Amino acid sequence: MKENKFSESKSKVINGLIEDIKKSKSVAVVGIDRVPAKQFQQIRKSLRGKASIKVVKKSLLMRAFDESGIPNIKGLEEHAEGPVAAIFSKENSFKLFREIQNSRTKAPAKGGEIAQEDIVLEARPTNLKPGPVVGDLQKAGIPASIDQGRVVIRKETVVVKKGEKISREKAVALSKLEILPLEIGLDFRASFEDGIVFHKDVLNVSAQDFINQMIAGHSNALALAMHISYMNNETVPLMLGEAYKRAKALSLSIAYPTKDTIGELLAKAKAQAEALGSKLPEDVR
Repeated sequence: MKENKFSESKSKVINGLIEDIKKSKSVAVVGIDRVPAKQFQQIRKSLRGKASIKVVKKSLLMRAFDESGIPNIKGLEEHAEGPVAAIFSKENSFKLFREIQNSRTKAPAKGGEIAQEDIVLEARPTNLKPGPVVGDLQKAGIPASIDQGRVVIRKETVVVKKGEKISREKAVALSKLEILPLEIGLDFRASFEDGIVFHKDVLNVSAQDFINQMIAGHSNALALAMHISYMNNETVPLMLGEAYKRAKALSLSIAYPTKDTIGELLAKAKAQAEALGSKLPEDVR
């Protein structure tokens, strides 16, 4: 009896997820590892009315994807490693991604974390007072010294490379320098929309980047159309202009007079006549 109730409960969850999927414009999978409970609740509150976050067993979420009957949505499964949640949104994938990214916050390292990016310190003076702190920085591999009564970093230094573990010594040193090397929050993995799974690398494009790509695409398409003489509203005026320039150049080269070339031909003839005349004896001119 208990097993039947448990099975019914799972079926109810799966059916609820399928309903959420079908009602949503986009469905995203996000990592929730090490996300503070307070921040998670704040994100959930900020998305109210636009999206809902559901933390369920991964196996139930995968079954919901499978049983939804929606083509290609199972592509989200490969992005569901570790603790994850699903976001069901009324917004498109790009807007949802931007909202989730904006909810991430900087945090100090405590030691043992993996660097998300290269942690680079520029050569610069610090606000630290001279003392034992210089030794602490040097132990962490930071080239620190005292200059004019201030602790300075002598040269640009990569303290930790992306993917490396942040040691306790380096975490303490970065904290003293007020460097917050970590970002905490939901880890947006991928989103599904209109039959397509969008990886976060694709979604991580700013509005200006998108505009620049559109401009470059238009420019490349126009160049190709001109190269193959493909006629449309944009290329015809350019083609006619190019044809006019070539026709005029040909007319000038063979001295064929037209209303557009006669002026230049006469000017050329005059210049040639003056050049020839300058070579004649003065009494013949």
